Amino acid sequence: MIKYKVLLINPPRIDGIAWTREGRCQERETTLGTFKPPFTLAIIASLLREYKISFRVIDANALDLKSNEVCNLLLREDFIPDIIIYCTTTPTVIADTKSIGIIKERFKSKIIAFGSQISGAPHETMEKLSAIDIGIIGEPEFTIMDILKQDDIANLKKVKGIIWRNSMGIYNNNPRDWIDDMDQLPTPAWDLFPIDKYKLPFINEKYLIVETSRGCPFACEFCVTQLNHGLKFRERHYEAVVNEIEYLKERYNIKFFNLFGDTATFNKEFVDKFCDEVIRRNLGMKWFANTRADTIYDGDLIRKMKESGCWMLSIGIESFNEQTRRNMQKKLKMDEINNAIRLLREAGIISFGFFIYGYPGETEKDLHETTRFACSLPLDYANFYPAVPYPGTDFYNKCMREGYLHQNSWDRMEYSYYVLKTKDLNEDIVKKAISNAYLSF
Repeated sequence: MIKYKVLLINPPRIDGIAWTREGRCQERETTLGTFKPPFTLAIIASLLREYKISFRVIDANALDLKSNEVCNLLLREDFIPDIIIYCTTTPTVIADTKSIGIIKERFKSKIIAFGSQISGAPHETMEKLSAIDIGIIGEPEFTIMDILKQDDIANLKKVKGIIWRNSMGIYNNNPRDWIDDMDQLPTPAWDLFPIDKYKLPFINEKYLIVETSRGCPFACEFCVTQLNHGLKFRERHYEAVVNEIEYLKERYNIKFFNLFGDTATFNKEFVDKFCDEVIRRNLGMKWFANTRADTIYDGDLIRKMKESGCWMLSIGIESFNEQTRRNMQKKLKMDEINNAIRLLREAGIISFGFFIYGYPGETEKDLHETTRFACSLPLDYANFYPAVPYPGTDFYNKCMREGYLHQNSWDRMEYSYYVLKTKDLNEDIVKKAISNAYLSF
């Protein structure tokens, strides 16, 4: 019997702004006009319920609750948490930990943090933020369960995949293997979350996340995916994914679903069988996902995706400049990009292109070339981001090594700022080019 009372919390907004803190996504609500549901917290909630652990869930981000309001809510319910668990990101980790620290002090709790910032810079984060008692490195679900099974959380030497502190110091334990069997994970406990608050931009429709896979073998050097889920691609059974969609659609009257995978269309066989099963059941739902241009090449399969309800695909195009894409380890050819966007347009699937501005080695001319290229493609939507060197990525290490990092401040490592300075580029040039790209597109 696990004795601890646990609070799962999506941290409060920062200066009134909602954030997405999920997987590789770490962005303000204003970036895409929405914030994602805290999917990983919902999986953890399901595990806690399965093990009959006393817990509460509060999405302070969605409900716009401040730390003191969370404390008052818990007091009214007479729920005093022993442990507080939250997901955080590089740009939010300082503000998040300050907010959660207020709750910690009120109830004398221990706090556990997870997310790409902890995985990418575990020791630096623990040293800088003394309120964090335990940090999860890698996938958090079963690591958290191992922690909760301990009789004494002041001694966690046997728990793999964590960094933790006690009065003697900070300890970085042995790593934990990635979750190999994705079907071990339970259906997220969405009944505990304010799902009416999770709305899509453009159409203002409710949606939920359904995970398909983890891990990405492409290893783009700027991406935090490998920190969260590693390079090994692991996938759920297609029928389990369709079962979950059918259940969520009937239970919550949800029509739109984000198929959540680091590259959701990587396995052509999975996509083919998934679409066949959705069509066979006549589910009448819409789905969207992140993908890569080099996985979108089979016209027959793309038409089947459309028939199954594929509404939109987001594609990281990054740059017009082939050398820049090589520098990023993007491994994407120009004809693959052009062909993918053309096929999506022909099938009637919305395409959303993403571009990165200000990669080291680029010039101001390169930024304008990328803008012209974005405008020439038959894209429906586009977003233009400054290059962000997240701690723990190869890109961050390169920027540190080459002296490109002009501002080494975690809270500025997000799309509102450009923290690099190269021979040809600075923040003013890059932000002006991005503004011009939006106006042109």
